[in-house]
Amino acid sequence: MGSTDTRWLASMHTWPAWGRWLTMAVTCALLVGGFWLITLGGAGRLLGLALLAAGIPLSIHAGRAVRRERSRNVEHRYARQFMPAMLIYMVAMLYVWPLQKTMEPGLLKVAAALLPVWPIAWLIVASIRYVLGHDELERRQHLEALAIGVAIVSVVSMVLGFLAAAKLIVVDASLALLLVYPALSITYGMTHCVLVWRSRAE
Repeated sequence: MGSTDTRWLASMHTWPAWGRWLTMAVTCALLVGGFWLITLGGAGRLLGLALLAAGIPLSIHAGRAVRRERSRNVEHRYARQFMPAMLIYMVAMLYVWPLQKTMEPGLLKVAAALLPVWPIAWLIVASIRYVLGHDELERRQHLEALAIGVAIVSVVSMVLGFLAAAKLIVVDASLALLLVYPALSITYGMTHCVLVWRSRAE
């Protein structure tokens, strides 16, 4: 991310209210649209991943801007770490992971199948560093948001599981597992915004 982009993001909290909320609306559209395209399957999955790759880093800055807070170094660092990891993940899913379908069982097949895990692990480490870079109050808000997000995703997963077991719907198990991390990220982010708003209103 260049210095011009950094200045643009750093000044977002000074924009008029309509500009900050419009940016948040665009961010939400990117996240919802990306998630929806992934669930459709086919060629749309790549576009969906690209929308998530753009929307999640932007949501970090847009969320702070809506609260009239300046993006700090910890936010810029997380965004810089997120983008290359997500791009590597997309390349791995597009060009490497499909190859495992035609491979014979063995170490090479295992390596190809698990290659996308490495950039996701990179993202998780970056997320931990992001949370640890905040003060005690902000860390508590992050942990509470994560706990609520996990609870929401768990309940939704159980509902879908029971409906699928009852043959009322058909759920692609592999796709459902792949969507767990994006679903956690989205619910965690939205819940964190709500918790911060509540804290400021008290």
